[in-house]
Amino acid sequence: MLSEAESRAVRRGVPDPGIPLPPAATPTLTLFFGSLVVWGVATWLALGEHAPFWVTIPLHALVTFTMFTVLHDAIHHAAGRMNWVNEVFGRLSVPFVACYASFGMFRFIHIEHHRNTNEDIDTDPDAWTTHGPWWQLPLRWLSIDGRYAVFYLRRLRTRPRGERLETMATVGLTLLAFGGLIATGHGWELALIYLIPQRIGVGVLAWWFDWMPHHGLTATARQNRFAATRVRVGMEWLLTPVMLYQNYHLVHHLHPAIPFYRYVKAWQRNEKAYLSRDVPIMTAWGRELTASEYRAWRRLTASFHSEEAPGSTAETSEFHPLTVAEVRPLTADSVSISFEIPESLRERFRFTPGQHLTLRTTVDGAEIRRTYSLCTSATSDLVRIAVKRIDGGAMSRHLTQEIAAGDVLEVAPPSGRFTLHPASAKGRHHVGIAAGSGITPIISMLSTALTEHEDSRFTLLYGNRTAESTMFRDELEMLARQFEGRLRIVHFRSEATDSEPGSGFERIVCGRMDTAQLTSLFDDAVSPREVDGWFLCGPQQLVDDTRALLTDHAVPAELVHVELFHAEPARALDAGVASTITATAGGRTSAVDTDGHESVLEAVLRGGLDAPYACMGGACGTCRAKLVRGTAEMELNYALGADELAAGYVLTCQSRPTSERVELDYDA
Repeated sequence: MLSEAESRAVRRGVPDPGIPLPPAATPTLTLFFGSLVVWGVATWLALGEHAPFWVTIPLHALVTFTMFTVLHDAIHHAAGRMNWVNEVFGRLSVPFVACYASFGMFRFIHIEHHRNTNEDIDTDPDAWTTHGPWWQLPLRWLSIDGRYAVFYLRRLRTRPRGERLETMATVGLTLLAFGGLIATGHGWELALIYLIPQRIGVGVLAWWFDWMPHHGLTATARQNRFAATRVRVGMEWLLTPVMLYQNYHLVHHLHPAIPFYRYVKAWQRNEKAYLSRDVPIMTAWGRELTASEYRAWRRLTASFHSEEAPGSTAETSEFHPLTVAEVRPLTADSVSISFEIPESLRERFRFTPGQHLTLRTTVDGAEIRRTYSLCTSATSDLVRIAVKRIDGGAMSRHLTQEIAAGDVLEVAPPSGRFTLHPASAKGRHHVGIAAGSGITPIISMLSTALTEHEDSRFTLLYGNRTAESTMFRDELEMLARQFEGRLRIVHFRSEATDSEPGSGFERIVCGRMDTAQLTSLFDDAVSPREVDGWFLCGPQQLVDDTRALLTDHAVPAELVHVELFHAEPARALDAGVASTITATAGGRTSAVDTDGHESVLEAVLRGGLDAPYACMGGACGTCRAKLVRGTAEMELNYALGADELAAGYVLTCQSRPTSERVELDYDA
């Protein structure tokens, strides 16, 4: 198997296929048992002389090909998540492919091909099929297993003892069985049932698995994994089932751990990402296509995308595969994640302080989207988010425990209206009130505003349990020193027992940040009437109480800006009315009927439109759309301002239709 270092290299820069592996891949196991039936029937026909050899030999050759697909998936642990499934079915399929080889031997040789794709003939065992003059190629395809034997014998001493014993036992049993059959007068049956069909099957495998995907390509896997293997498009109605998806062999080399029957789906999900890297593409008739030629050709064959699930097409998706540049621990349960932004996407990922990124992934077969605020100055070139692990949170667990530098995440460009525009900070004093991970958008605001304008000021009131649980503690201390009094920070530590000395322009207050603490602070350090803007981000109770407190202090509502990371469930509304909902997103319009029991967003997604969404809780505002026609009632709103409500915007994840026709525009 690949080492951890090699595994990281394999993952680096490769889009996430978003395809979970079941405990046992049913199509792969079905292929095994189906092949077993075909082999039994073909053998019965041959031994009983019920069919001529020109019928039975192709059937037995077909079994060699289909059983290799089972073996191939087992080698890559793609026959199922359970290890025993791969070990058992890998060994059961080997005799139908090459009974004189062991599963361990096959696995070693094939992994060497993946490690050294397109290297010289002594390093990549499958390079045998593409070298030499054209007239030799069929002979090379038919003798590929002989080359494998030479390759393996040269490395025999370095292989594990158990693998060597299994291989030698397999070879010995094969020689004994073949010798016994020939000695008892069954040599002709052996040839008709096994030797001749198996040689044909091996030749086809070498042709389709090795020569077609790799011939003529000079890039190696070490140099450019996207250029070391190709896909073959056109006539997919025939090639895909006949070749058992190996016309998309590139997908297998990029994502070796997904089963064969998911190659096309993985290509469809990440088509944009693959094309941006100029992957090799060839038509069924051998014509090379550039990425632009492929796109034009696909427009003429749009049925290709008919296999996709509604709303999953790359054409309407705003998500881009971004490589993780760094994962840095902030606290015991939080990290910051920075991304490498390609030059072609730099403008698309420029942001206003306070905006967030939406990340998308698939866990246990279900798509998950979550928003995470950008937490760096908009004046820098750094695109960074911070993630705090939440109990039971599938996405936060994945990001804080599993993601590493070099991995690729699907990320939508910056969005959100909880923002502080740098131009409006000139000569102004703003206050940020945050708790826990609520610091993430506010640290972007304060660092940008103070960097842009030397006469701007910012006060941060920040609540946490302890100093150790404070996100960006060192960075905030550095910023307080850097801006020399223009940034004042008050830390509230709910589990602190004694007053702690602050550093420079920081102050430590024992106790939870609540309305009593804030009231005393307003009287002591912050005059609400002298603040030009308030930015509240944290738990719902804190935000609600603080907003009420500011109202009591006659702070105008338009100066108070709010963002929640987690909204408490609202009172469930009665079901809406049966309605036809027409929505536009990404320039595409779709209509769907609903009985009113689901949210508008749920209905729109069910109808196949790739509408934007993230938190599904009314907090982030990603699913905002303009109500063009009809009426809808929202259950919860923590993202839209009074001006947006007056303009007819709704949060579709919180809305139910209250008229028989509803028209929405996400692009407005």
